Amino acid sequence: MWDDYVIEGTFGAPSPVERVLVVIVPSQRDWELVQHERWYRIPVARAPARLAAEYLAFYHTSKMEERWSICHYAPVRGYRLCKRRELLPAEANHPRAEQAYYKIELGPLETLPQPIPSLKLRRITFIATTMERLLQARDVSELWEHDSRTDQLRRVLAISDWLWWQYY
Repeated sequence: MWDDYVIEGTFGAPSPVERVLVVIVPSQRDWELVQHERWYRIPVARAPARLAAEYLAFYHTSKMEERWSICHYAPVRGYRLCKRRELLPAEANHPRAEQAYYKIELGPLETLPQPIPSLKLRRITFIATTMERLLQARDVSELWEHDSRTDQLRRVLAISDWLWWQYY
């Protein structure tokens, strides 16, 4: 049942408009899974609205050697829906063992030309960005699409909603 849902693809060299999802690497064990087994997990209940991406970039937390920075990315090869106990059989008794997770299968890990530090922000969950922003950023805060068309539409809708309430 859980293994029936698989999306696979093959990707070439990155183009500037390709989507990148920045994800956190909370522990050395999780980083080893990315490096050696080439997969990353996201709980379905905590997944971002914009999960689909051609690449994942990895933000290292304070527990990592390259803390508070992004140094690596990898192409996404496929998405699989699994239970946590299937992903981590050694943790079959974990409290979330029966919860659904996205297993994101990865291609080879790439190193960014220059690390992207987080000079001010420390708590990051997911950042949807583009390959162009990832390759040009000098700070993590530059990865957000601050003035995307979606942001502009949200602003217009918020203003129109506010105006509607002013008259009724």
